[in-house]
Amino acid sequence: MKSLCVFGILSFILLISKSSVDACKGCVNIDEFNFEKIVPKFEVILAKFDVAFPYGKKHDTFTSLAGEIVDNKNIILAQVGIKDYGEKDNLEFSKKFGIQSKDDLPALRLFVQSEDEPFVYDKNMPWTDESLKKFIRDHTNIYLGLAGCLEAFDKLAMKFIAASDKEAVLKQTEDEAKQISNEREKSIATTYIKFMKKVIENGTSFISQEEKRLNKIISEGKINDKKKEELSHRLNMPSLNEGSANETRDRLKQTDLIGRGISCQAYLKIP
Repeated sequence: MKSLCVFGILSFILLISKSSVDACKGCVNIDEFNFEKIVPKFEVILAKFDVAFPYGKKHDTFTSLAGEIVDNKNIILAQVGIKDYGEKDNLEFSKKFGIQSKDDLPALRLFVQSEDEPFVYDKNMPWTDESLKKFIRDHTNIYLGLAGCLEAFDKLAMKFIAASDKEAVLKQTEDEAKQISNEREKSIATTYIKFMKKVIENGTSFISQEEKRLNKIISEGKINDKKKEELSHRLNMPSLNEGSANETRDRLKQTDLIGRGISCQAYLKIP
């Protein structure tokens, strides 16, 4: 009976450990032994120092962000698990970065290749998707769009919005799509092209109609999770968001995003 109890506890611990790793798409686990092998190889690493088996809203926000930027080749998210018991993994290591006790957890450090020391995320700041993205943008030139969006095609979408000759921009977008070899990115690019064609064929009324249709399908819950994610990504496309092109340009100037790519978060609407 005792052996079964021990086995059950160990299985539970392993399950929690595996779940925390699986839940953070594209994340790497960093410790005092592999730190120097991993960090110098990436332009930017956002590392979360936390308890060995993290949970809660802040962890959920971090893993959600990891899923959104999993295709971004310029940044990777990392987790550093700290134990104050047993062999006390990474406990002393974390102190090098100003993390002195469990009261400081979770903590974020942004490692940028050109900087000697990591940038520190103020622990009094809110942990929201947008605040974490702003932290990254403030210290890097990295493009951060919403899930299911591509930087080059966001820029083309913005160009399409302002263009009097939308057919020419559509042709440019199709040519750009032909250069893509990655199947997932190719599929995303095809969606941009479909939306552009629909707007040219049906006018701007297509946008509001499509937005209503996709929201209705998602809210009814009659589709599987994979399809729901795909439709949500479509709603992230610049052509299906609210606001005018002029409002967007003003917002981009105010938030210093010009020159960093037109994000899917820009809330565009094709006029």
